[in-house]
Amino acid sequence: MQERSWDYPLRNFLGAFTYERWPYGYGIGTNSLGTQYVAKFFHAKPLGVGVESGFGALVVEMGIGGLVLWLVMSFAIVFSAWRVVKTLRGSPWFPIAFVIFWYAGLLLIPITYTGMAPYQDFVLNAYLWLLLGILFRLPTLAFSAQFAAAQPNIQVQHQPWMR
Repeated sequence: MQERSWDYPLRNFLGAFTYERWPYGYGIGTNSLGTQYVAKFFHAKPLGVGVESGFGALVVEMGIGGLVLWLVMSFAIVFSAWRVVKTLRGSPWFPIAFVIFWYAGLLLIPITYTGMAPYQDFVLNAYLWLLLGILFRLPTLAFSAQFAAAQPNIQVQHQPWMR
């Protein structure tokens, strides 16, 4: 069990550093479907580089700088999301915020470590960015809901043009 769960992904990630262009990469799409289409349409010989690890794929495609930028982006998103979750503690929006934070954290760091396929899935990727937008909007929604609940018996005045 340890072979498949820890040793194999780690060995696969470290395999990205065996290629000669690991400092700057081979280009986006080299490790994914891009190579298949280039080889098919332009009759080019495939490079024969690639790993299954998601972080390793980032190294193969964009070099070590791409991996560092990915990790910086991922941790920035997760830390920002956590700050929003902390502000919503005690409100009815907290469970929704926590689940969105958990989803983003899992998808961007550990799931992407094992492979890029879950992140490159259009549905999971669309949910990630849509839910992050909702998460960062939740504090203002919570404030506006509290403001509306605190204003009892607001009478709407009808204007002559509204009849």
